[in-house]
Amino acid sequence: MTYDQPKPEQELEHVLAFEEEVKADVRKRNSLYDQVRVLPRPQKILLALRCGMEARLILLKSYDPMIYFYLCKNPKITAEEIVEISKSDLLTPNTVELIARNKDWMTNERVKFNLVMNRKTPRAVALHVFSLLNIRSLKEIAKTPGSPPAFRRLALNKLQGFPAE
Repeated sequence: MTYDQPKPEQELEHVLAFEEEVKADVRKRNSLYDQVRVLPRPQKILLALRCGMEARLILLKSYDPMIYFYLCKNPKITAEEIVEISKSDLLTPNTVELIARNKDWMTNERVKFNLVMNRKTPRAVALHVFSLLNIRSLKEIAKTPGSPPAFRRLALNKLQGFPAE
């Protein structure tokens, strides 16, 4: 007797369909977590491109830089999820550039702040994003002990040019 394994495409379609059911039944959430967790990496990447909120939240916990990159390419991803991704130490330069090139995401001050503060952000991108920060974020960078020293100095210099509130 031979056991026919589902084809990778069928497995992915099954997870996507099951995710829709999860929205209606909270008890199925753990099952969805188990299904996503055991998918091979290529299937997780394909899922990241197409999945809904429930599966994206699970994939965000996978701590895989490639998954983060493909989650950013998902047209359904929200600004809140991008804020979480922009904080991650697992960012790759490609993911940072993908985020920085998106005008909608770059209107979010937390995303800009996180990119500047993230040590994985390439220096050129961080400098560009730094120039877009508002006064409140500059003050936060100047006060935060963990701020990169160069950006802390830049923030202090830039703030000296603004009148005190």
